[in-house]
Amino acid sequence: MADRFDGMMARFLQPMDRLAGGPTDAIYLLHRKGGLVFSEGYAHPPGGLYGALIKYPDPNGHIDIFGRKFNWTHRRFTDGRLEIIPYAEQVERQMEILPELRSRPPRPPYAENFCHFLLDEMAGFFDSMRSLDLLVESTPRLAEVIASVEELLEVPRERIGCTGSLAYGYYEEEEEDVDCIFFGTVRENAALIERIRSLKRREPDREVVELGKAWPLRFKHLGTVICPFFKYAREDEIPLRDFRMEVVRGPVTGACTVADDRHTPYLPVVLTVEGVTLDGEPRPPMELVIYDGSRRGEYYRGMRLSFGGRLVRIEDAAGAREALLATTPGEVEIAPGG
Repeated sequence: MADRFDGMMARFLQPMDRLAGGPTDAIYLLHRKGGLVFSEGYAHPPGGLYGALIKYPDPNGHIDIFGRKFNWTHRRFTDGRLEIIPYAEQVERQMEILPELRSRPPRPPYAENFCHFLLDEMAGFFDSMRSLDLLVESTPRLAEVIASVEELLEVPRERIGCTGSLAYGYYEEEEEDVDCIFFGTVRENAALIERIRSLKRREPDREVVELGKAWPLRFKHLGTVICPFFKYAREDEIPLRDFRMEVVRGPVTGACTVADDRHTPYLPVVLTVEGVTLDGEPRPPMELVIYDGSRRGEYYRGMRLSFGGRLVRIEDAAGAREALLATTPGEVEIAPGG
């Protein structure tokens, strides 16, 4: 493939001064050293962001993006099988590639699996709605898929953006999943999630199993895979944005039942849980905060969960309270029969 990288970036990249309100979840940015950074969640340090260097330039890399070779920091092939690299190893690899990341201030507990990037290290960002508009204009196949998703899920086009490789303009219809971002109020997105879950219950063949797990919100459609992300349309509905968190005790183990699942599709997942036992002692209802993007959309009202994370203290405008924090796959599991 001829080197078209700079030309495509000129078309899709937006200057950082257009990132109104600062970084939020699921935004792709282009690092000045050429890597692609993904922002995680809604709580970020002043003048920076918590996220991951998802792809980095590598002359021996197996990924071709508009004629340039890249590699992953979060996935690898082992014996021909694709697997997720453990988070601690991902962070270490990113710091090897960008040594300046080691000099950043200590990360808060919820961001331990991310890196601290500075906004002025970024060449720009990719606006999810603008990128999708540009691609739909030039790609009939993608236009067909998006129009069908609008109809299938009863969601207006103005609430749909994109992330993943689509964000920076890369779409090969025979290879690419369609990573959609659905913007909405908590109520609107909850209704959309129920439509997706009902669709998959009616049509089990739409189920998606990748990397050793069934993904609760991904579904097959028109010969491709739709990978939904959800974002808040209203800032006042974001449960954790301006806050402080410190560890009270950990690790702790226990169990709980999901009482409120309205924030299950976001990062972080913030659940109200009841019937809580912690290290064998009963606890009143509290929040369970899951700062792990691979667990979006997995937990719903009535599910009984086992827990193996940390007890933390959160301080924000609503006051101070204790909560449960999980950041690593396996710390929160659906109990048998749950």
